[in-house]
Amino acid sequence: MEVYRLDSNPARLDLGVGVYKDAQGLTPIPRAVKLAEQRLIDLEQTKTYIGGHGDAAFGTLLSQLVLGADSALLAEQRAGATQTPGGTGALRLAGDFIRHCLPGRGIWLSDPTWPIHETLFAEAGLKVGHYPYVGADNRLDVEAMIAALAHLPK
Repeated sequence: MEVYRLDSNPARLDLGVGVYKDAQGLTPIPRAVKLAEQRLIDLEQTKTYIGGHGDAAFGTLLSQLVLGADSALLAEQRAGATQTPGGTGALRLAGDFIRHCLPGRGIWLSDPTWPIHETLFAEAGLKVGHYPYVGADNRLDVEAMIAALAHLPK
């Protein structure tokens, strides 16, 4: 994000937070998103609380999409889905899951990674390790990454 702020190129893109911003620094809402939002409003029939894991039908369909409708994991009820409040919430939930279900295990993060990632997993009580990802030249360092990953515990 600092490189973006220092770049004088008027055509630069700020991808630091994963959103597109226009020349005024605003994040425009695409027409398709506005139409989808309106459709949700038009079809909404209740404000009933959907529960801590989110919409069960959505979770089922998403699991089938990701794992395949004929997945043995789904058939044996060894996989499931839960909705989270964004990507950061999902990471914290994953950290808590690892701590409770896989005690003593840690997590390996790319170097560099977002600073919040390390904080989330450390706060969840996990040991955090790092493996090389991008070199000083800002290019993917495939050789170093594969070499490091080959020596990580299973």
